[in-house]
Amino acid sequence: MHRVRLGVGWVITILLAPDLCGQQPAPVPAPSVEPIPVAPPPRMVSPFEVAPAPAPQPVPMPPPRRRYSTLDSSVGYIDNPIPADQLLLRYDAGYDFRTPNRAEFFYAKPRPAGGPGLPRAERSVDFQDVIAVLEAACDQRWSVFVEVPVRFLNPEVNANTAGLGDVSAGFKYAFWEGEAGVATFQLRAYAPSGDAGRGLGTRHTTLEPTLLGFKPLGKKLSLLGEFRVWIPVGGTDFAGPVFRYGVGLRYDLLRTESLRLAPLVEFVGWTVLDGKESRLTPGGVPVVLDAAGTSIVNVKAGYRLDVGERFGFYAGYGRAITGDRWYEDTFRLEGRWLY
Repeated sequence: MHRVRLGVGWVITILLAPDLCGQQPAPVPAPSVEPIPVAPPPRMVSPFEVAPAPAPQPVPMPPPRRRYSTLDSSVGYIDNPIPADQLLLRYDAGYDFRTPNRAEFFYAKPRPAGGPGLPRAERSVDFQDVIAVLEAACDQRWSVFVEVPVRFLNPEVNANTAGLGDVSAGFKYAFWEGEAGVATFQLRAYAPSGDAGRGLGTRHTTLEPTLLGFKPLGKKLSLLGEFRVWIPVGGTDFAGPVFRYGVGLRYDLLRTESLRLAPLVEFVGWTVLDGKESRLTPGGVPVVLDAAGTSIVNVKAGYRLDVGERFGFYAGYGRAITGDRWYEDTFRLEGRWLY
C-alpha cells in the first residue's frame, strides 16, 4: 500500500511540474478561417450625373508634304524624276530616219543582212508612235509604270505598216530629296512585243537603268538631267549598248494658282558603244558598217502648259545638230492627267 501511494505521488508531482516552475502551458492555436470576399454593393448612378468624357485619342499626323511636285520638274523628253500618279497620252513623230537598225536601237537587223527585220534594205523611214503611259505612285519615293506604244511606219522601200510596238515597264525610286533638288533611280525593261518583221520592234529584251535629277536654280528656273544605259539582252550581232544623256532647262514664264506656262530647251545625246548598222547606198547597194563610237546630239525646244493641279500639255520640236543622227526632225505632243 505504501508503494502505491508513493507511485501516485510521483505522477502528481510530474503533472504539476510546470506550475511549480512558474511556466504556463503552451496555448493551442485556434484553427485559421479564410475570410469570405464580399462584393461591394452596386453603385447607384443618378440620372442627373454627367458621364465622364472619353480619353482623347491621338490624332494621326499627315505625311510630310514634299518640297517639290511633278509640275515643278516636268519637261518634254527627259523623264520626270518625281514619282506621281499620272496618265499620259503621247504622240511622237520622226522623219528621214536613215539608220533605224543601228545597234538594233529602233528596229531589228534587216533580212538581207541575215536578221529578223524588214524584208528589204531600207534607205529612210518616217514613223509615228502613239504611246499610252500609266504611272502609279506607291508612296512619295516609289512608283511603277508601264508604256504601251502603237507604231505607224512609213518606209521608202518596204511597205507601210502599223501595229503594237515594244511594250516597256519599270519603277522609279527617289533616293534623295532636299532643298537642292531630287535624285532618282529608274529601271525600265522592254519586252519584244512588236513584230520585228514589219519594223515594229527589235525582237530582243532590253534593260535600261537610269539616273534622273532635278535642281531648282531660282524661283522660276530649273535644271533637269538624265543618264541612262540601253542594254540589249540577246539580239543579233547588230545589237549593242547605247548611252543616252541629257540636260534640260525649264523657265516658269507664267505661274499662278490655276495656270503654269513654261518654255523648255533640252539637249539629248546618244553614244553607241557597240553593234552594227546597215545602209543603202545611193546606187541601191546595202552595206554593213561598224556602229561603235557613233555619237548623236539633238536639241529639243517646246512649251509645257499646266491647267490647275491635274491637267497638262506639252508641244515640242527636235532636230539633230551632229553629222551622225537617228532622224532629221522630230515632233512630240503630250497630254497628261494627274489622278
